[in-house]
Amino acid sequence: MEMLEEATLTPAHPAAKAVGRANEQHPEAEAMISELKIRNFKSLESVDLKLGHFNLLVGANASGKSNFLDALRFVQGVGNRFNIGEILDGKPRTDTRVLWGGIRGGSKFVAFRKLDGQQAKRTDFDVSFQDDEIIGSFGEPLRYKVCFSASADAPYVVEDSLSLQNPDVATTLHVNYTSGSEETSTRVHQEKSPPSGLSKFRFADRDHGPFPSVLNGYIPKKLIDGSNEFFDLEHAADNLSSMQFLDPLPAVLRDYSSKVWRLGEDGEGFAALIHEIESNGSKPALLEWLKELRPDEVSDLFAIRGAVNDYMAAIKEGNTVFPAPAISDGTLRFIALAAAFFQPAMPKVLVIEEIEKGLHPSRLRLLLELMRSQSKRTGTQVFATTHSPTLLNWLTEEDRKTTFVCTRDAESGATKMRSLAKIPRFEELLEEGSHIDELFAEGWLESAPQ
Repeated sequence: MEMLEEATLTPAHPAAKAVGRANEQHPEAEAMISELKIRNFKSLESVDLKLGHFNLLVGANASGKSNFLDALRFVQGVGNRFNIGEILDGKPRTDTRVLWGGIRGGSKFVAFRKLDGQQAKRTDFDVSFQDDEIIGSFGEPLRYKVCFSASADAPYVVEDSLSLQNPDVATTLHVNYTSGSEETSTRVHQEKSPPSGLSKFRFADRDHGPFPSVLNGYIPKKLIDGSNEFFDLEHAADNLSSMQFLDPLPAVLRDYSSKVWRLGEDGEGFAALIHEIESNGSKPALLEWLKELRPDEVSDLFAIRGAVNDYMAAIKEGNTVFPAPAISDGTLRFIALAAAFFQPAMPKVLVIEEIEKGLHPSRLRLLLELMRSQSKRTGTQVFATTHSPTLLNWLTEEDRKTTFVCTRDAESGATKMRSLAKIPRFEELLEEGSHIDELFAEGWLESAPQ
C-alpha cells in the first residue's frame, strides 16, 4: 500500500510537521499510544489493549494481526486529518499517483461482519495518547474518540471527541463534535469550577472538511497553568500521523537511491539512508549491530556513490567489498531494520511485519534486543508481528505484558487479542519448565481458556 511520498510533504502538510517534531524530540520523552480500544473494525469486534514501547503480535494466519495493523493505519489517517472517506478509500494526488492508499478493502469491508453476514452499524476507536508535551501537569493521557458508520453508501462520522483529566483540580475537558450539526458543541465536565475566565474552546479553520474538527482545535492553557494561551492540538494530530510501516523487500534494498528523510514501506531509499547515517555520525552504533549479526565477517558498512548522485549500500568483509546485490536477503533486511532506528526523521510509531523474515533462528534474540533497546533509546513505539515460536523464548517478563496472542472465535469470527501475561496458568507453566515456543507450536496459547 503506497503511503505519503516525500514529494507531497510540503512545510504546511501535517506529516511534514510531524517529521520536524520527531527530529527535535528528546530521546527520553514519553510519547506513545498507551491504550487502544476498537469496536467493530474488520474482525476486531471488541479489542481493548494496554500498550508499551515494544508490542508484539503473534497468531496463526487470518487470526487478525493484519487487521490490527490496518487499525493503526486508520489512526494515522485521522492524524493526517483526512476526511473519513479518504481514510478508508484513499486519497489520490493525480489520476495515476496516490497520496494515501486507504485501508485494505476500503469502506466496503471495514465494518465487522458476523459469520451470518450481519454488519455492524458503527465503528468506534478510543485512543489514549501519552505525551509529555501535551500532558504536562495533567498526569493522564490525552484521550481521543471517533465513531463512524460505513453501512451507508458513503461513510460518515457519528462523533469525534477529545478529553483530558487533571487529577489536581478534578476537572475533565471534553470537546465533542457531531457530524451534520451546524455548530461544534463544546462541553466542560467538572467536579469543581476550572480557573476563572475559562469561557469556551475555539477551533481552527477546517481545511479538510467537517472531520476531524477536534484535532483542528485548541485547548486553553488557562485550565492547566492559568495562562491566557492556548495549546494547539495540531501537535496531537501530528503524533498520531507520525507512523512508519516497514516491510523491507531485498529486491528494493538492492536498488540505488537518492536523498531520503525516511525509509519507504518496502525499503525505498535504503542506500541513501546508509549515506545519511555515515554523514551524521551514527554509523558506529549501526555497525555494532551488524557485527553482532555476523561477528567474524563484517568490518564496515557504507554507501557507494553512483553516477547520478545516488547510492548503493555495501559491506566490507576483510579486504573485499560486497555491494547490495551480492548481500544475502537476511543480512540486507536486518541492516534495513536496524537502520530504521537511526533515521534522520524518526517516527513516533514504527510498525514492522514478520520481523523474523530471512533470519536464522539463532539470530532472533539479537533482533528482539535491537527492537527493545532502540525503541527505548529513540522513544519510538514499536509494533511488530511474528510467526516465529523461537523468538517468543527470548521475551522478558515485561515483554510478555505487551505480547498479544490473536485468535478467531469459531462462532462469531471475531478476533480475540490478549497479552501473554493475562492468559490463565501461562506464567505458572513457565515456572514449571514449559517453553513458550512449545506452547505456541502446540496451539496451547490459542486454545487456552478466556
